Amino acid sequence: AVAKIAVYDPFVSSKLMIGEYAWSLEKSIFRKRSTNFANNKEEGATRFLKGASVNLAVVVNNVPKYELILYYADGDDGFGKTARFGRGLDFEELEYLSIIINEHCAKFVLS
Repeated sequence: AVAKIAVYDPFVSSKLMIGEYAWSLEKSIFRKRSTNFANNKEEGATRFLKGASVNLAVVVNNVPKYELILYYADGDDGFGKTARFGRGLDFEELEYLSIIINEHCAKFVLS
């Protein structure tokens, strides 16, 4: 018998802000060896946000782990990009966040 233990992104915090003109996603990752946080930030104009959806990220010990994918364009050329976050949340929580994000995107695109 093989015992498997997996921890999938347990020490990542994410902060998404969507404003009328700009959005940003900041992820802080705790690093045990340096006992500090490493930050990763993605940002852009709100008019280039396309929305969000829930995606199956990985299956660990037959348990699915989901993440939220944020879709956006990279400037006026329309090149599509994605940002992934929220891996520690339940499917239902991610689904709720996806709905809220999509509502914000629709609101700012129409205004």
